[in-house]
Amino acid sequence: MRRIFKGIAVGSAVAGSLILGSGQAVAAPLWQPISGPFTSCAKTVGHTAVSGVNFQGCLIVNANMDAQVVLVVNNHSGRAVTISGQIESDFGNASCVQTTLNTGTQRACYGPTSALAQCREGHADVAGPYGGTVRFTVEGVVNEMESTTACNGYADPVD
Repeated sequence: MRRIFKGIAVGSAVAGSLILGSGQAVAAPLWQPISGPFTSCAKTVGHTAVSGVNFQGCLIVNANMDAQVVLVVNNHSGRAVTISGQIESDFGNASCVQTTLNTGTQRACYGPTSALAQCREGHADVAGPYGGTVRFTVEGVVNEMESTTACNGYADPVD
């Protein structure tokens, strides 16, 4: 019986990693702890609804040149606030559910991960740099900003 259970557990782990490894990675719809530091972020901006609640749009690029936009938020207002978030990016879209952000905490809404493409310049089909827009809702008020952007090098223009 022990051998059967062990075989099922190993098989399930392999199947799970194949399923998760084959598609886009995305942590939304749940807010996640920060797994940084992030090295490519737009300037932190204070939200207009509550002083001391801040956000920024970041772009994570891994060693495989896969990228994702992340909405990073923190609360130094002295009180809990109700938040939600949305990401629209060149790598896919995501929404993070409404939740309470306690004072003194920081969270992230991670968008989908996808391959970072090359940029093309000088043509009607200009492509890149790639990134996205983050929307951060606090107490029902929406603020937005652009994430940082990047390219996987530059391709020769296509005529």
